[in-house]
Amino acid sequence: MRSAYSGLTLMLAFGLVACSEPSETMSSESEETSSSAVDALQEASQEAASTPQMAAQEALNAEISLGSAVKRLCSSVLVGGRTIEHVMAQELSNASAAGVDFSFSIDGDLVTGAGAGQTVQALYREHLGCTLVKDTSVEVLRAQFDPTLYPEKPAASDAEWPLGDLVVLPTEIPGVDLEAINAAVNQAFEDIEPNQNINTRAVLVIHEGKIIAEQYAEPFNAQMPQLGWSMTKTVTAALTGMLVEEGIFNVDAPPGIPEWQSADDPRRQITLENLLQMSSGLEYSEVYTAGSMSDVILMLYTTGDTAAYAIDQPLAEEPGSTFYYSSGTTNIIARTHRQAFDGFQEYFNFPQERLFSKLGMRSAVIEPDASGTFVGSSYMYATPRDWAKIGLLYLQDGQWNGEQILPEGWVDYSVTPASSADQGQYGIQLWLNAGAPEDPMDRPLPNLPANMYYLSGFEGQNVVVLPDHDLIVVRMGVTTSGPRPIWQLTESVLEAVSQGAQ
Repeated sequence: MRSAYSGLTLMLAFGLVACSEPSETMSSESEETSSSAVDALQEASQEAASTPQMAAQEALNAEISLGSAVKRLCSSVLVGGRTIEHVMAQELSNASAAGVDFSFSIDGDLVTGAGAGQTVQALYREHLGCTLVKDTSVEVLRAQFDPTLYPEKPAASDAEWPLGDLVVLPTEIPGVDLEAINAAVNQAFEDIEPNQNINTRAVLVIHEGKIIAEQYAEPFNAQMPQLGWSMTKTVTAALTGMLVEEGIFNVDAPPGIPEWQSADDPRRQITLENLLQMSSGLEYSEVYTAGSMSDVILMLYTTGDTAAYAIDQPLAEEPGSTFYYSSGTTNIIARTHRQAFDGFQEYFNFPQERLFSKLGMRSAVIEPDASGTFVGSSYMYATPRDWAKIGLLYLQDGQWNGEQILPEGWVDYSVTPASSADQGQYGIQLWLNAGAPEDPMDRPLPNLPANMYYLSGFEGQNVVVLPDHDLIVVRMGVTTSGPRPIWQLTESVLEAVSQGAQ
C-alpha cells in the first residue's frame, strides 16, 4: 500500500488542526473572504512579522499546523488504509492560513510536509504506526524497534464475533425492536442540525455479546482501522491495571517520576491514582480551538517527548482535590509503563501480547512519540469492531473467553467516580454518568442510566457501555460542529431494547 503513494506531492493552504477531546457540543464558523480582505490580512501578517516576538509566534503556528497535518496524513493513509485524496478532502479541507502554502509528499514510509520555511516529517513503522520526527532522527526511530520481533497476531477465524470474524446481522431478535434500532443507526448518519456535516463513519450495536446492527459510510468498512483519539486513554488504563496486578505499580503511591524527586518538589506526592483520575493538580490547559496554543496542542506537535512536556508543568492545585481533564497526565502514565520495561522492543510488544492478542484484535496500533513512549492519551487506531471489544471486555468484568484479562476488581475500580469529580463523571480514564454523591440525578446525561460508562474521543469517537441491558453502542466519525450523534443514538437504541423486552 505504501508504495502506491511514493513521491506523491500535494499543495494546499493549511492552518491549525485541533486534536483531542471536545465539549459535547462544538461549533465552527466559515465565511467567504473578498480579495481585498485577503490582501489586508496578508499585509497585517507581514507587519506583525516585523517584530521578533510575532515572527516567533507565526513560526510556532506554522510548526503546529504542519505537524498536525503531516501526522494525520501519515496515520490516515499508512495505518488507516485510506487514500491521500480522501484525507485531504475530509480532515484537511477546512483549515487555512492566509498566504502560506504547504506541500506534502509520501515516499515509502516517510511523510514530509514543508512550508513557511519549515520541514516536518513523520515516520511509519509496521505495528507502531506513525511518529512525528521531533528532537531525533529517522535513523534513531528505526533503531528503536524490530518488527520481526513483534508478537504474531491472531489468525483470521470463521468463528462468530467476538471470538472470530464472522458477523451475520439478525433480521429479528425476540424481545428486541430491531427495526427501531436499525432506524436509529440510519439516523446517526444524518445531520442533527442544518448543514452540520455530521460525518459519521461507523456505527455498531452489540447486544448480549453479538453485533446486531452495523453500518459504515463509504469508503470505510469493517476492516479499516479508525483513530479513537482519547478512547486510547481507557486502553492505557487497562494496561496499567495489568502492571498493578504484577506489583510493578501501586495506585495509592507516587509512580516515582525522576524529575519530581527533589525533597522540596510538591509534585513528588502525586499518586498514580491522582494521574488516573485526572486529579494530579498539575497546571495544564486542555483547549482544542485553533490558535489556542494550549498545552495539549504544544505537547502533541512541538515536542518529541509528550510525557516530559507534561511532567515539566508546575503544581497548581493540591493533588486529588480538583478534577481537570488532561491528556498530559495520561502520557505521564504511559512513560511510567515504558520505564518499567528493559527496552523499547519489550515495551512496544506489551499491548499486543497482553491485551490485543487475547481479544483477537489484529488491527490495533498504538503510536509512540519520538522518545519511544506511546501517546497513550490520543493515538490508537483500530477497527470499530476491535474498539467494541474493549467495551465488551469491561462489560464482562475484564474476562474474555474464560480468562481473566484485567485484574479482578479493576473494572469496579475504573467505574468508581473520582472524589474530585463533582458530578460523578469520571473514574479511571473512563467517563461515567454516576451523578453527584448527594444527588444522583445531577449527572451529565440524566436521560441515560447512572451506571452507564463510556470511552470518548475527539470528533465524536465513542464506545458506550450500558451494563443493565448488556448493550454497547459504538460510533466513530469526524463531527466538528453541532451536537454529537452518540447520545441521540444511544437513547434510541436503549428505548428499542427496553420496549422490546416489555
